Amino acid sequence: MDYRLVASPLRPFWRGVLLCALLLWLHGAALAAERKVLVLYSLGSDASSAWQTLLRKGLSAELEQQDAAPRPNIFEERFDAVRVGDEHAIASMEPYLRAKYAGVKFDAIITENYVAARFLSERPDLFRGVPRHYVNHSRLGWQPSDGTGYQIQANYGLTIGIIPRVAPQVKRVVVIGDGTDRIQESVRAVRQAARAHEGKLAFEYWQNLSYEEMYRQAGQLQPGSAIFLLPTYHDRTGERRRPIDTARKLAAITQVPIFTNWEAIVVPGVVGGYVVSAERIGRAIADIMMQRTPDIAGIPGYIFDYGAVQRFHLQDIPKTAQLLNRPQSVLEQYWWQIVAGLTLIVLQGILISALVVSLRSRRQTLRALNQERDQLEAHVTQRTLELMVANTKLEQQATTDPLTGIGNRRRMTEQINKELERSRRFRHPLSLLMADIDHFKNVNDIYGHEAGDRTLVAVARALAGGMRSIDMASRFGGEEFVLLMPETELDVARAAAERLRADIAALRIEGDNGETITLTISIGVASSDPQGTMDSASSLLSRADKALYQAKHEGRDRVICC
Repeated sequence: MDYRLVASPLRPFWRGVLLCALLLWLHGAALAAERKVLVLYSLGSDASSAWQTLLRKGLSAELEQQDAAPRPNIFEERFDAVRVGDEHAIASMEPYLRAKYAGVKFDAIITENYVAARFLSERPDLFRGVPRHYVNHSRLGWQPSDGTGYQIQANYGLTIGIIPRVAPQVKRVVVIGDGTDRIQESVRAVRQAARAHEGKLAFEYWQNLSYEEMYRQAGQLQPGSAIFLLPTYHDRTGERRRPIDTARKLAAITQVPIFTNWEAIVVPGVVGGYVVSAERIGRAIADIMMQRTPDIAGIPGYIFDYGAVQRFHLQDIPKTAQLLNRPQSVLEQYWWQIVAGLTLIVLQGILISALVVSLRSRRQTLRALNQERDQLEAHVTQRTLELMVANTKLEQQATTDPLTGIGNRRRMTEQINKELERSRRFRHPLSLLMADIDHFKNVNDIYGHEAGDRTLVAVARALAGGMRSIDMASRFGGEEFVLLMPETELDVARAAAERLRADIAALRIEGDNGETITLTISIGVASSDPQGTMDSASSLLSRADKALYQAKHEGRDRVICC
């Protein structure tokens, strides 16, 4: 009898079960070990702050380069100091953070800029025990006592010294700032650096002017002068404006070069200089998130606007300088077409050379070839400019409603997809409002289509004006409007919808014959929860549309949430 052992067919099955269990356990352990990082930004959303846009660009670029490394779970909050000021931005943030993150255990907190740093350093009991990282570039010489400080050293010797180096014809420098403590620290640093240029440069300080006075005097500056623009947020009357808007206005009206120490102000027409780079700060924050040592010393550097350098004939630009807004050459845009064209030209040259040898007329043939090449390059350049202009016009027409001036269906659909992806990535809520003017057909029938158009325009302005800077309004078709509210939960969106409904009810629109037109709207609200079902743009719109239909069915002039 054969007593050899026979392997049981069940053994491979149980080995597979144990392997799956082990993999599931390792996956659960990895999720449990995922780092949670809270980032506090000082200056508001990407839409309201050019600095924030550049900072997020650098942050995203650095994280995308680290595909192999596990990324932390990132939570972001913004103080919006650009629009409301430092004190108002700080006032209500602490109870908001305590309530929102009561059940979250963070592994690190990172602050960017002075407002966020001041808020966190003054509240040692907030998120007690969590390591704190302060990325500071607005408060000179400040170091935190409760965390790790990353002080970006502003070298005003280089900041001011670059002016006579690249523009030796400048003999007078006008320094523009405001009365805030942070800007006054910078002004004192400028005064200190200016001592090295006594007898060569005359410095004036405009700190107590209204915006209109500033623009009028800047427009009167003569050649031989220059402006050094600090990030100015308000004038002596208290009126607030974004620094980038001030920079653009000054670049449009003045005939002298504008230097600065802030990357977000280096827009077309502003020279730039030795500046603090928001994009590099974003990369440094990404390094801190990934538990790497950031390159703080490399954040300041020379950044110039290419067009302004050419306009003011600046010289001796540092070799390490970064040139922004440089137009892309025809060679870069049409490389393969040019290669193909040059190949044809080369072939023509070969054939022509053979004819030249045989006909002994080489000079005449080469002259004709050069003329043909010049015409080809001129044609390519002309066609490129025509295509750029046409594409710009088509893009604007394709995404803007021609009557109301707000976005159209296409633009809103694209924005919903973008915000849904961002909502899922950062795990933030997203809400959508679909509004419809009640009995709008009666407006057209009774008062005429011109009055109907005025009604649509007035409603669009009221809806857009009643929203935050990060929200978006669009005309979705006819008398239907869609409003997108990122980082907004359903209850907050419902309250916003009720406020907008009341705003529309308060409108009074004049008809063609002096009549007064009153309106009501119905609003459907839907919200996408990033922790739950994966919404698409169509599903979110469909739920909001169903809620709108219910509001219409229940009698109009009301808000229904889905």
